[in-house]
Amino acid sequence: MIEAHGIVKNIGKVRALNGFDLSVRENTIHALVGPNGSGKTTALKIISGELKPDAGSAIINGLPIASPDVQRMVGEIPDICRVPDNLTPMAALWKQGRARRLAKEEIGYRVDALAGMLGLERAMDTRIGELSRGMRRRVALGMGLITDASVLLMDGSLDELDPLFCARLIGSLRSAGDKTVLLATNNLDLVDRVCDGVTIMKEGATLLNESMTTIREKIGRPAVTLRVSPLNLDRLVQSIGRELFINHTYVGEGTVTVEVDDIIHIPGVIRHASSITEIYEARQTMTSLQDVYRTFFEDTQ
Repeated sequence: MIEAHGIVKNIGKVRALNGFDLSVRENTIHALVGPNGSGKTTALKIISGELKPDAGSAIINGLPIASPDVQRMVGEIPDICRVPDNLTPMAALWKQGRARRLAKEEIGYRVDALAGMLGLERAMDTRIGELSRGMRRRVALGMGLITDASVLLMDGSLDELDPLFCARLIGSLRSAGDKTVLLATNNLDLVDRVCDGVTIMKEGATLLNESMTTIREKIGRPAVTLRVSPLNLDRLVQSIGRELFINHTYVGEGTVTVEVDDIIHIPGVIRHASSITEIYEARQTMTSLQDVYRTFFEDTQ
């Protein structure tokens, strides 16, 4: 559905994208994740057609991004700073509908439907500048959804919203049966809960583009998280890594999460670690998406 290959984009003297690749299946929720400055926002602007790449290509549904057919297919959720404070949600949604050249009857229908979907019914006649940041985020979502586009681009649009609301919204988009969502976020809990695929970025390049089914095979295994002195952390990781029953180690700041074949090996890990360094805390856990995410970056350093 959405494909990008070898995208390079320079913004001033900064190379924002450096061989960026992306593959998003139709009717799925796909996340772009990566550290701040990794190129997520620039990638979305390329996909939306707002920016042109210096090299590489991007297509949606087999058509070039600049194609008028593609532009009618894409809905971009605006940043909250582009939501007009001096208007009401009702006025803002009508203004956006007219800007996208929708018929008056269609705008009316879409505004009513979005008010219900986004929980804006009681706020439709309140000036946006008087609303909470979360409600303003909902108005921004409405502005992007007004055309009922089949491809939705979201740059952090869900990060500040209530998790239950996000789940309901994603459920509504899924139930429509014709929505492909590309979401830039660093909320890994949200990614784990709602996404079908994920692309991990660093310094403008793609480290991984996979389905969540594949990634979840690495998540949920028994593990123990040890909090130890940072001075002995490297030595501990090297020593533990030699044990046959260890699947992987995930290193944090003063912590190491040790994934094992079976829960029965956890006491052995603790005993082994205590022979090397003092253990301040030991917690039985399960490996998380955050652990896997850190590993991708460790492997590229």
